[in-house]
Amino acid sequence: MSDRDKLFKRIRALAAMTVENGCTEDEAITAASKLADMLAAHNVTLDEATLRENPFARHDERHDDAVGERLWKPALAVAELTGTRVWVGPAGVRPYRVTFFGFDHEVEVAKYLLAIVTRAMSDGERRTIAQHALLVPVRRRMRVAAFLDGMADKLYERILALKPKTPTGTGLIVLRDSLIDAALDAAGIKLGDARVKPSRSLDAEYRRGLKAGEAVDLNRGVTGPTGMQRRIA
Repeated sequence: MSDRDKLFKRIRALAAMTVENGCTEDEAITAASKLADMLAAHNVTLDEATLRENPFARHDERHDDAVGERLWKPALAVAELTGTRVWVGPAGVRPYRVTFFGFDHEVEVAKYLLAIVTRAMSDGERRTIAQHALLVPVRRRMRVAAFLDGMADKLYERILALKPKTPTGTGLIVLRDSLIDAALDAAGIKLGDARVKPSRSLDAEYRRGLKAGEAVDLNRGVTGPTGMQRRIA
């Protein structure tokens, strides 16, 4: 452990010395005073010390259907919103893959938000198939594909819109990104450019998909599966 890591460990230990954690009032006051002196002397923040303690996580998904083929677009927006890194499998190669990497709590939110997207798109796919049940299979698949393209585009747009226009805590964002990049390098993971794929925007089902994407409740994903409020920097 480096001297810097030892410093952050000491800072976190002092921050944990509170009355709520079993310390006396005098002990808590003394710890708070030492903590303030230490932060000032080393020109660091408590947020920085806490951020460095967070573990990294990786979440992998595999899908073998029309919904999975289009999850890459909402996944890009989810990664942008949560501060995670994302990569997807090659276009047209099954099963379709989506992988998030980042701090544990941020990956958890990304995973949960993408699950909401997946369920909503799957429900929309089933309704569209039922609506066009009398069509020949090839035409039905075309209608479903256009609908899902519309949903994916709208969800991508809406998820990006959840991110504040003017981020706060810029220094912590830079630190977070550098820590994630260092962890990726340590794991031997190299990310390429995100793919771009046109949508079927001229089809009426595409417009239905846009409306369906607008109706999806995304707030549950931002808050998290257990009510954990996601800090969107």
